[in-house]
Amino acid sequence: MRSKKFFLGILLVLLAAALWYLGKSEVSGPAEVKESAVGEAQPTTLESSLPPPLEEAKAAAKPMAVGEGAPKAEGIPTWELKIDDALRSNADTAAIAQVLLQQVPSMPGEGQTASARHIVNLMPDKDYLSVLPYVRNTKLDPGFQEVIVSDAFNRADSVKLPLLLAAAQTPNHPMAQIAKSTLAFLLDSNFENDWGKWDTAVKAALAKQQQQ
Repeated sequence: MRSKKFFLGILLVLLAAALWYLGKSEVSGPAEVKESAVGEAQPTTLESSLPPPLEEAKAAAKPMAVGEGAPKAEGIPTWELKIDDALRSNADTAAIAQVLLQQVPSMPGEGQTASARHIVNLMPDKDYLSVLPYVRNTKLDPGFQEVIVSDAFNRADSVKLPLLLAAAQTPNHPMAQIAKSTLAFLLDSNFENDWGKWDTAVKAALAKQQQQ
């Protein structure tokens, strides 16, 4: 009987040892796998951690060179594209103003007025009288005429007086009355519709300024 109990006790000890060993293996196995997974984690460099879309965006984010054309969006009016192309060109401001001025007759009214706003900002006094044929063209949009003639008030008399005279003597010009009243004030004379006398008075005033 004692031998049976002794033998049973040995079996129980061996079974307990086997269970303990198996339990330890199950616990340590996953831990080793996890440690291995962590060990093989992503590289630690900053560049390699950037997602592909961001790297592509960095490569594409290059400054646009002056004069380089921007992508043309669909639905934009042709006149807007013309203005945009002119402003993006590498030409000097005076040349850009001339390009815009020459394109005015081919534009709708909205484009003519928009061009005029750029023209008055870009065109120097020495070139400003090149707008005279356009001031006399009453087929152009009233908005264009108002911008061009109004800007003349801020110009030198050598520009302002001839341009106001051109507007004043042009039939049906939207700025005719304002131009005529301003001329009368500046010259301290009113010749009504005698444009010959107006022209003589303007030339005399400019000649007097040159002598001073």
